[in-house]
Amino acid sequence: MGNVLIQTVIAALLLVMTQVHASNTIDNAINKNGASEARVDTKQAITTVDVGVLATRGVFEAKQRWQPTLLWLQSQIPNSEFRLHPYTLAEMETAVKQQSVDVVVTNPGQAVRLGRQYPLSWLATLNSKLGDGTHVIGSALIVRADSHYQHLVDVSSEKIAAVASNAFGGYLTMQLAVQNKGINPTAFFADVSFLGFPIDAIIYQLRDGYFDAAVVPVCQLESMLEEGLIQPGVFRVLDDISPDNFACALSTELYPNWSIAKTSAISAKLAKKITRALLALPSDHAASIAAYSMGWTPPISQLSVDQLYRDLDMHPLQRPWWQEAAVWIKKNQQWAWVVFLFVLLLSVYHLMLEYRFSRSERKLKATLNRLKEKNAMLEHAQRVAIVGELGSSLAHEINQPLAAILNYSQGGLLRIHKGADASAVVPALEKIQQQVKRADGIVQRLRTLINKRAVAKSSCDMQVLLTDTLELLEYDFQQKNITVSRTCSGNAVALNADIVGLQQVLLNVLNNAADACLLREASAPINANIRIASQYTDDRLILTITDNGIGLTATSEELQNVFFTTKKDGLGLGLAICRDVIEAHHGQFSLAPADPVGCRVSIHLPLPPQ
Repeated sequence: MGNVLIQTVIAALLLVMTQVHASNTIDNAINKNGASEARVDTKQAITTVDVGVLATRGVFEAKQRWQPTLLWLQSQIPNSEFRLHPYTLAEMETAVKQQSVDVVVTNPGQAVRLGRQYPLSWLATLNSKLGDGTHVIGSALIVRADSHYQHLVDVSSEKIAAVASNAFGGYLTMQLAVQNKGINPTAFFADVSFLGFPIDAIIYQLRDGYFDAAVVPVCQLESMLEEGLIQPGVFRVLDDISPDNFACALSTELYPNWSIAKTSAISAKLAKKITRALLALPSDHAASIAAYSMGWTPPISQLSVDQLYRDLDMHPLQRPWWQEAAVWIKKNQQWAWVVFLFVLLLSVYHLMLEYRFSRSERKLKATLNRLKEKNAMLEHAQRVAIVGELGSSLAHEINQPLAAILNYSQGGLLRIHKGADASAVVPALEKIQQQVKRADGIVQRLRTLINKRAVAKSSCDMQVLLTDTLELLEYDFQQKNITVSRTCSGNAVALNADIVGLQQVLLNVLNNAADACLLREASAPINANIRIASQYTDDRLILTITDNGIGLTATSEELQNVFFTTKKDGLGLGLAICRDVIEAHHGQFSLAPADPVGCRVSIHLPLPPQ
């Protein structure tokens, strides 16, 4: 119990002594510095500062360039340790987002993008030895010296290498330069490959012929020449627009130099110390020389970089259209409801129209089907009427084989009665067989013409069809003293056609021609003549039927109307059916006056591809 008490007393005394010592230390600090901040007089803790650096040429080059600067800061800020972290573009953004770095050193493109998305405070801008020192970032479009490309536009759509789609000097500044020249960047960079860091590898691949051109940051080519990494005269920069006081060739405008910024991970007091140390860095110091600079200046405006991102429609503060719409709706709810109701009414109205249109479409299809049925009935009625008109001709056609059969059979019987050999009767029987086939052919053609049938297309030789049709009309034309002449030019080609429909067209046209000749002959004797001309071209058959009758007594359009006729006992169907049949074959049917007198019917039918 005594030991515990003694230990408790000792601990209390130590605590009192510590508090008194701390109080004296705070008083001394206040008296000496005029500050309210307490610090330990003895040994202070080391402050670690993690610095993220964009390693455009790789980790080794980044350490060579920026480690001397960090050593300078470490020497100027007591009890501090600055640790270098080389990053790619994506790694740098991740580090800032996760607040795993305290300070970042990067190009102006990424500086603007990060600064518009995360809480960064810009401390200083690198002061370069080139130009005005603050505007030294851009792009150079380089090609091999022995290539035939002379201007930027010459490499449009060719194989181009670049750093990354979001690399500022390695792509974006060149994209804007192309756009400002009136060239579509999408077409210009149609075959672009993004190779990432280090940039040296891009130039090597261009040298080895893997690409036709390359987009690299300004001075990249000159730096590699100075370091002996490439030979002089191997590459050229297209459309060099570098100022007189600028030692590097470039193809774009110049933008602000690299900047350094702090994240929210460190205090403003430490940031102020870093800024003072950077601005105090001499231009001839080893750290300035390693960074290819003359030290640091206060941060400059990034307005031109902002404008570049806006011109490329890539600014980080630009919201998508749907977000803009959401903001507008939130601010203008009344108008948003009006628009919504208007769109709703339009949608309902559109659905009503769709329903009515669908219903009307069904009715229209039903009507068209009925019209097709009635048209088929009219065609059938007209064919029956044609058969009636051809009655005498058909009787003559059938009587001829029947009379021949009678004669041959009687002759055969006589030879049998006279005791002739069976071989003497064979010729008579063969001729009887031929005449039976002829009569059967006539009957079959007649049945085909009269019967209703579904339209079926098959191979059709127009010259054979003309011959069959003229045979049907032969007797009638003989009775009317009408002569028919035929000509054919070109190579005859079979059609894919409705044979019965085409024969109905020929019968209608030839009958009309015969009637026109008779009407003219009634007033003055003529040599009635019908001329049929067939002309085969590469893609069509042109069939022309010309008569020397009375000619057209109405316009071509009127004559082809349904139920319009100039005949005393006509139905007004013939020419309308002719037009429909020809148009169903994707052809053309026309009437025109013949020279000097008469009518000319022209039928154009497409030929199948050879």
